[in-house]
Amino acid sequence: MNRNLKIFLANGVPFGAFMGTLFSNRYGISTGIQGGLMSGLVFGFLMFIILGFLHSRAVRKISGSSTGESMSTFQVRTIKLRLPFEKAFDLCIKSIGMIRRCRVLEQDRSHGKIIAKSSVNWKTWGDTISFDIVGTSDEVTDIKVSSRPTSWSTIVDYGKNLENVESIVSFLRKAQ
Repeated sequence: MNRNLKIFLANGVPFGAFMGTLFSNRYGISTGIQGGLMSGLVFGFLMFIILGFLHSRAVRKISGSSTGESMSTFQVRTIKLRLPFEKAFDLCIKSIGMIRRCRVLEQDRSHGKIIAKSSVNWKTWGDTISFDIVGTSDEVTDIKVSSRPTSWSTIVDYGKNLENVESIVSFLRKAQ
């Protein structure tokens, strides 16, 4: 479903139901339904305009464009490092320090997996950052970095997950 439609529905439907209930108690069921529908449409539209604009502006500041891929709350980047697996794995652990208030939850060297979680901030209810690390040769390692909101219901993150992967990838490129 389109992000803008999700914003509209997630805000307009509950607000419209609430206002419809208030209007029904005060003015009767017929007026309550009409008032609830109008309130939901107007509020949903306003939230779609405001939240959609703020999210697009934040993403454009980080990535320079607002393409479909960069607008998503789930971000993935792949990078190839000219480092042996062990050094690349340690570097990935170190890169988590680039994200404020982020800590490693799991690390499994044998499978090349790292999972970290950032705490709640004003943009999201926290983010889950994952690394899939594969040594392709003795001196080359492929790393897949992904960042997504911890809460499945997050519709907009104001570019937070894009910022996470871009910071980590930039750190890894500089450190190799």
